Amino acid sequence: MRINILLAILLMALVPMLGHSQNKAKQKYTVSGIVTDNLGDPLPGTTIYVKNAPGVGTSSDIDGKYSIKVDANQILVFQAIGMESVEKLIIKNEHNLKIVLKEDNTKLEEVVVTGMTSQKKVSVVGAISTIDVAQLSTPGTSLNNMIGGRLPGVITMQTSGEPGQNISNFWIRGISTFGANSGALVLIDGIEGKLEDIDPDDVKSFSILKDASATAVYGARGANGVVLVTTKRGESGKLKITGRATLKISHIKRLPEYLGAYDYAVLANEARAMSGENDLYSRLELDLIKYGLDQDLYPDVNWIDEIMNRNSIQQNYYVSAQGGGDIAQYYLSFGLQDEGSAYKQSENQFKKPLSYKKLTYRSNIDMNLTKTTKVYFGLDGHITNYVSPGGQNTNTVWNAVRSLSPVMLPVQYSDGTLPTYGKNDLASPYAMLNYTGYTRQETQRNMITLKLEQEFKGVLEGLKASVQGMCENITWFNEGRYLWPNLYRATGRTSDGKLIKALRTREQTMSYREGIDRFRKYYMEAKADWNRTFGLHSVGAFMLYYMEDYHSTKWETHSLGINNIPQRRQNLSGRISYGYNNCYFIDANFGYTGSAQFEKGKRYGFFPSIAAGWVPTAYKWFTETMPWFSFLKFRGSYGQVGNDQITSTRFPYLTLINNHASTYWGYNDAGITETTQGADNLQWEVAKKWNFGIDAKFFNDKLSVTVDFFKDTRDHIFQQRVTLPQYAGVVTVPMSNVGKMHSSGSDGNIEFFHEINKDMNFTVRANYTFSQNFVDYFEENKLPYDYQSVSGKPYNILRGYIAEGLFSSKEEINTSADQSGFGKIRPGDIKYRDVNGDGIINEDDKVPLSYSNQLPRVMYGFGADFHWKDLTFAFLFKGSAKIDYYRSGINGNGAGWIPFYNGELGNVLKMVNNPKNRWTPAWYSGTTATENPNAEFPRLSYGKNTNNEQLSTFWKRNGSFLRLQEISLKYNLKTPWIKKAGLSSIDLEFVANNLFTIDKVKYFDPEQASSNGAAYPIPATYTFQIYLKF
Repeated sequence: MRINILLAILLMALVPMLGHSQNKAKQKYTVSGIVTDNLGDPLPGTTIYVKNAPGVGTSSDIDGKYSIKVDANQILVFQAIGMESVEKLIIKNEHNLKIVLKEDNTKLEEVVVTGMTSQKKVSVVGAISTIDVAQLSTPGTSLNNMIGGRLPGVITMQTSGEPGQNISNFWIRGISTFGANSGALVLIDGIEGKLEDIDPDDVKSFSILKDASATAVYGARGANGVVLVTTKRGESGKLKITGRATLKISHIKRLPEYLGAYDYAVLANEARAMSGENDLYSRLELDLIKYGLDQDLYPDVNWIDEIMNRNSIQQNYYVSAQGGGDIAQYYLSFGLQDEGSAYKQSENQFKKPLSYKKLTYRSNIDMNLTKTTKVYFGLDGHITNYVSPGGQNTNTVWNAVRSLSPVMLPVQYSDGTLPTYGKNDLASPYAMLNYTGYTRQETQRNMITLKLEQEFKGVLEGLKASVQGMCENITWFNEGRYLWPNLYRATGRTSDGKLIKALRTREQTMSYREGIDRFRKYYMEAKADWNRTFGLHSVGAFMLYYMEDYHSTKWETHSLGINNIPQRRQNLSGRISYGYNNCYFIDANFGYTGSAQFEKGKRYGFFPSIAAGWVPTAYKWFTETMPWFSFLKFRGSYGQVGNDQITSTRFPYLTLINNHASTYWGYNDAGITETTQGADNLQWEVAKKWNFGIDAKFFNDKLSVTVDFFKDTRDHIFQQRVTLPQYAGVVTVPMSNVGKMHSSGSDGNIEFFHEINKDMNFTVRANYTFSQNFVDYFEENKLPYDYQSVSGKPYNILRGYIAEGLFSSKEEINTSADQSGFGKIRPGDIKYRDVNGDGIINEDDKVPLSYSNQLPRVMYGFGADFHWKDLTFAFLFKGSAKIDYYRSGINGNGAGWIPFYNGELGNVLKMVNNPKNRWTPAWYSGTTATENPNAEFPRLSYGKNTNNEQLSTFWKRNGSFLRLQEISLKYNLKTPWIKKAGLSSIDLEFVANNLFTIDKVKYFDPEQASSNGAAYPIPATYTFQIYLKF
């Protein structure tokens, strides 16, 4: 890895030499003047460079003025974005040379990257969303975290704010299959990768492909949508260097607030009384707790304060160099990300607190072998280091925080020894973070790409062909130094006040463990792209072939060596397109994909698609009748896409036998058992996708609107067949392609741009995504009630009981359906509906309650940019709607919300102390006012209350939210003294993220609501960033 980085540096150091002219003329001339547009206004920032002499150049200042020294007979090139370049031969001194640049209408015409090629936006008939990369230059943890609320068609979820774990998950148009793989394909310069592996400042374009027409050329890989990222390349002109330094301060909000020791003890006595049990704490013990008279036996510990600071610091640095001449162009960048956490780990014995560090590098060269032949060489990769507590992940720490009461054990005993708790003698979260050593995970990834491009002339005018090869290697290295301290448990005091304690867990001296895994991938593609225009007719054709071969040592080993066989896939795809008069467009696509997942004869699948578009604004009568329309396009598509990632099992069509199985009944030899029953009818999962979209622009392109409606139907989803009874003698249950599912919805965006005057303008934008799904067929046994079926319901639907309030009296309990299967029922417990009317509450009364926990069906965002001269102010709101979560009933998440969930292992939130929030019987409180039927909590119970912790509508809450995701202020500094210092400009930026959220969750971040405090909170961040451009 380090050799690759040195290679990149040396390579970039040599590149500028490639393009230097061999002109031996010694005469030098001075050229100075001004650059303007055709209206006479100066053009600051115009690039001025010597042709074929990379690194020799300058740029115009804020007044459009410039000055440069060049050799005689050299050519000066004047270049600005959106303008036609001008070349000037220099044969003498020029002190007042005025250069006028005209608008380049061909460059201003919007181009979109659409699956291995680029198209004019007017001709695009697939569903594609793009984003201005300027919106991605904001400081962020990863591109994954930036796209939610910015791009239509994308749904994101972030479940942790902890460094190294704070990457958002995302889906394109939601989840469309209950098969093995529902994630989108991410392509970086045409090569599969991850968004978190790329620095936002390396991005040149960013698009997502959503329908079958747009994704068809990627074959099986594009079944769940495609994210296309194009990175920056070298450009002819003077050497441009950009440096960036970022300082981020993270401030943690919405930490759970738990009761202090005295209030906890008083409520614990009440909880015991509710079940007819004696007080847990005597009056004497309550006084000891209240006045803090014995901090060893009756401490008052706020575990959040003991393990967490409220603030932490992250740093980020980046530098890039870009330049070249007519022969070669080069680009090089390095980035360093250093994230520290807010954990208190000052006592960490190895001085290795939890942290996440990442070094990224990227370099490429484009060499023009001839006027029509180009070679590209790219090298990129990263090194990451993630350090966490030894032997324990931080999920264990957070689960301990929501379980430990303030009075259970101190941080340390007064003699400096560490306490333990629970039946299994567990360590406190403080001890986990500081006294158990550390684990370090290092990931090294590097990728080398070589590409040859050829452009044809003459009879083959318009044809471009290329061949590309890639080799990727990833190494995962894990090491750990593990310790375990002496842990004691105090049980009382002697008559002279000495603490009585016993050693429960003996100290373990340091041990060292390490492990290493590797991944490698080979990828090759060949493609040809032809486009021509004949009068009013435009035609195009595209063909792509790719093959890939990859292998990982992480794959589970198998005695037959099956999992050591590399995975392979190949694909042939193509597109034919036709357009008439920029009015009618049609694309026909196909993908013919082969995968080693299937048996011979079934490995290849053919998946066609077709799309068409109509642009009414191409008609003169239309624009004359409705002049407010500057552009209008209707488009529709239908297609099929295959998905071979239907299971995590290799070669699922094979039946596997274990010939070393255990035997019984005195047989001494090895036995034979069937470990996997192969699916002899295995076939591709097929996605059938429909899409209809409208693109419109109004008032000379000031207002633009895009709306899409879609449906995705999946057939042949791989699932387990009907469960067979044990007496049938089947060792393993067969799998088959019998499942069906569909998803549907809509996404779109709107943008309005207005120029107030030459120095002031603003842009307002908004977008939305709505997606819902239903399982059409899921093979299952005959069920007693229709509502128990998976078919006809949303995927991964949550099932539970319908709560009908709280029992008010014993009489109501006796006259209601029997709930005794959950234990003894008392007044104040949750009452459930007897759905099937059999008089007993059991599994048969569970009904569909809502969509999958915390997965939003609607995501939206809106924001604006305001520009005044060199000052930019921007904000972005992100929201989610139609989202539910549950306070209890999902994987034991009632801990941290339900008071005294596991008796002594159950912390209690402060809000419980308010009598209005809990049901308390009148016989205890002295008033019927406390028997609140609408209380947030049922009656208190000390210990597990199986009845009340069930997943039910009682715990169902609305998880919708609207978050001020980002607010930024940026100033571009271009004063004369900056140029004297060798800089072209300085950008100063302040960005604040997650400042506030409007929601009904209140106590936790809404994206972490159902974890009930068992997660590192998503922080607010305040970032100062500076760009230096040379």
